Amino acid sequence: MPAFLTLLLLAVSWVCSAGTEELTQKFRALADYRTIRADFIQTRYLKELDMRVEIKGEMDCEKNGRLRWEVKSPVRSITIMGKTELRHLDIETGKRTAIQAQKFPWLQILRDCLTDWISCDPDRLARRFELSVKDDHTLRLLPKETQLKQIFQSVEIRADLPFRTIEAIIIEEISGDRLEIRFLKVQKNPVLPEKLWRMPSP
Repeated sequence: MPAFLTLLLLAVSWVCSAGTEELTQKFRALADYRTIRADFIQTRYLKELDMRVEIKGEMDCEKNGRLRWEVKSPVRSITIMGKTELRHLDIETGKRTAIQAQKFPWLQILRDCLTDWISCDPDRLARRFELSVKDDHTLRLLPKETQLKQIFQSVEIRADLPFRTIEAIIIEEISGDRLEIRFLKVQKNPVLPEKLWRMPSP
């Protein structure tokens, strides 16, 4: 390879590495919280059906802990993911489901991925993903693990430009479907009462 091409490739590699480190530092500062609460709009783009499905709701998350996902529309439901169990309530029908993580190892991986994406801690993200820069406020993640490669092509985590909070998570699936989760009215470190982690009584 000509010497000038080698130098050019090294220069590009250095710039990309420096850019990634600068951006991960900004995301590392964003990850400094204990709890987070937000409204969300979750939009799934179904490639084969050429259609879009949108749901809206509220989210509560403990850093590296529990995640509560309440869908307000179009069909009301509550999902609570803990370290050992996922619980789901279909509010319309009253049907309840509980899944133990020890019986379904993918459940633990899914919870860890979701809380890591929401927390946007680059040190935790780097355990399962290769990190790169998409633009000045978006990290792009490529899965390292075989299990994740079977589900995700890539994940993008976008901060708002003042770098106060996470604005969106965009997931490209192997199937060709695309999932975008946008966060609104984000609150950092709200007090999350213990009753939030209990399902409503029948």
